Amino acid sequence: MNLIQYAVSVTMISVIWVQMPSGADSESPVPLVVYQWNLLEFEWPNDTVKQANKASGEYIPNNSAINGIKLYKDKVFVTVPRLFPGVPSTLNVLVNVISPDMTSYNVASSNMPSLNVTLLRPYPNWEMQTLWNCDALQRVQSMEVDPHAGLMWIVDTGYRENMGNPAPGYRDVTTVPKDACPPKIIIFDINKHSIVHKYTFPSSVTGVGRFYLNDIVLGFENGAARYAYISDTLAFKIVVYDYKTDSSWAYSHPNMAADPVYMKLTIGNDTTTLVTGINGIALSPDYQYLYYSSVAGVGLHQIKTSVLISARGDNVKFAAAVRTIGSKVSPGDGMAYGSAHNLYYSALGKNGIYKWDVRKDLGSTGSFDSVEMKTQAKFVSDARMEWVDTLVIDGAGFLWFSTSRLNKLFSEGGVQRYEPNFYIWKVYVGDTNYMTAANPTLGAGSTPASILIISLSALFAAYLV
Repeated sequence: MNLIQYAVSVTMISVIWVQMPSGADSESPVPLVVYQWNLLEFEWPNDTVKQANKASGEYIPNNSAINGIKLYKDKVFVTVPRLFPGVPSTLNVLVNVISPDMTSYNVASSNMPSLNVTLLRPYPNWEMQTLWNCDALQRVQSMEVDPHAGLMWIVDTGYRENMGNPAPGYRDVTTVPKDACPPKIIIFDINKHSIVHKYTFPSSVTGVGRFYLNDIVLGFENGAARYAYISDTLAFKIVVYDYKTDSSWAYSHPNMAADPVYMKLTIGNDTTTLVTGINGIALSPDYQYLYYSSVAGVGLHQIKTSVLISARGDNVKFAAAVRTIGSKVSPGDGMAYGSAHNLYYSALGKNGIYKWDVRKDLGSTGSFDSVEMKTQAKFVSDARMEWVDTLVIDGAGFLWFSTSRLNKLFSEGGVQRYEPNFYIWKVYVGDTNYMTAANPTLGAGSTPASILIISLSALFAAYLV
């Protein structure tokens, strides 16, 4: 492998500004590749430790895939869930390093110039990645960052044997796993670099065996994050955690399950069997409405958070209040809701992201209680956007998203080092995160003036580059 090939296999440098293609519509969103990897590379204490982990099977480079992404200040955090054996670190922060001695990264020649590469640094440290230590992080699929307090709410779905353990010639994700470490939520102070709180979910909430805590959004009360709403992709549930009372409960409903009609998904040359239900969830900027959808399914559903909070796991009350408000164009993974009431969602079969301007469909009543999705439209698309996974909006008006290429990871051949597999993108949307206001006015979102300020700030920053 030569230097150029290695540079592509590890990372692409951050893209700050890109020129519009000749003849392109100036109003068309232009997605930028911020990072790209063929295979993920971690920041090891030293090469001896790395080689020892490879020899023991604790590090299998082809088995790691970035899924979740969240932002705080200038930091980019990513998750690498332990879907297969050999994933050394499940929660990481991206770091750029200068490596003058590229032999430490398995590059053939030692006569190479310095190279700026992006590595995955275990977060908060290597000790917290210890497998089979139930006080450490076992399998983190997602997390959420409270931008006001600088607290990361980490969902650890726990590690279980045989979950997607590769069988000869096939990677099976339907195996009922064996419980080891129970699922938990850890609230971590990013600024103080310390654990604030830890909560272990009881089996009465998550069940045993087949469950998978996936995406998370935060509900605020009196200016502080209090509730965590979490999708359970394999048990087909919504789990609610109340930080104030340190308690949890869950809801299940048929619309959270995998729809048999959409269990076969073809992306590129790979056809994947989907057994996963509810995954992507999004919260309105007034924290009053939760939206969710299944991976194997196209239905978009809405439930009031007041019901999720007050019904305390009563499925009858949930069923009486939940609404199916429309159908997406394709099965999808993650979703993100902006403060201007735009819902962005992953469209797996379309290799892209679709956008729903919720305000356009409020109708004559102007009520979110009766809104139905009618005006969704393609937002961005690219052949490289295989399996758009997690979406998050930053404070400067950009939508960031990861493409995890799970269709290839779960295929017979898996991912290969000779081609790009994993990307992190960003695209300007002129919107902000749903948590922008800790004490929002009910039903409110960003005003046109606030969006204009965001737009001007982004353009001014680009001009200065």
